[in-house]
Amino acid sequence: MDTEKKEIEMKVRSSQACIREGYQLYSANFRKIFHATWWLAIGFALLTAAAQALPALISPTLLLPASVLAVVTVAAWIGVAKWRLKKMQMLKPVTLRYGSWLIHIGKLLLVASVCLVIVALLALLTTLPTVILITANWQSQVGMMFGDPSGMPENVKWLSIVVFTIAGFIQAYVWLTMLLPLYLVKISMYMQDKEKDEFNKKTI
Repeated sequence: MDTEKKEIEMKVRSSQACIREGYQLYSANFRKIFHATWWLAIGFALLTAAAQALPALISPTLLLPASVLAVVTVAAWIGVAKWRLKKMQMLKPVTLRYGSWLIHIGKLLLVASVCLVIVALLALLTTLPTVILITANWQSQVGMMFGDPSGMPENVKWLSIVVFTIAGFIQAYVWLTMLLPLYLVKISMYMQDKEKDEFNKKTI
């Protein structure tokens, strides 16, 4: 992917630089990313809304399948979005040699962990209305299981679905904030392996 002025430089970066430059690239290229993936993000939003609606609007006993659906949806979204950006030539293909992930596992885990913390913080800020609705619906569902009246207005289900879908669309681009830092980690790993191979050739 390129910024407004130049392409991503193929070089070795520290973990801190991968995170910093990755988020800078995401901000600088958000319009391009959005234009390339918005229609896919709608699908993600609908699946996310379904995952949230299962335990909140239908039955609390569906929490496990809802959680599985949510995890699969996130993994599929990141994979499909990455494929889309590669197809649009925003991300250049970088092929790592066999076992490279294991050699650089420390750096990969560090960057991934920091990105997940950032995603969690952003998600907390952007999904407060969703959390409130889920909690209210959950309490209502649990009460109904024990014979209590619902206590919720009739249109709350449709309101909840709309809110879940909008929040899911926002969450799609929260999750994509991980993509570029991890892509820069991959470039860094590739360049380290390349420099090591060139050094070994010179010393033979």
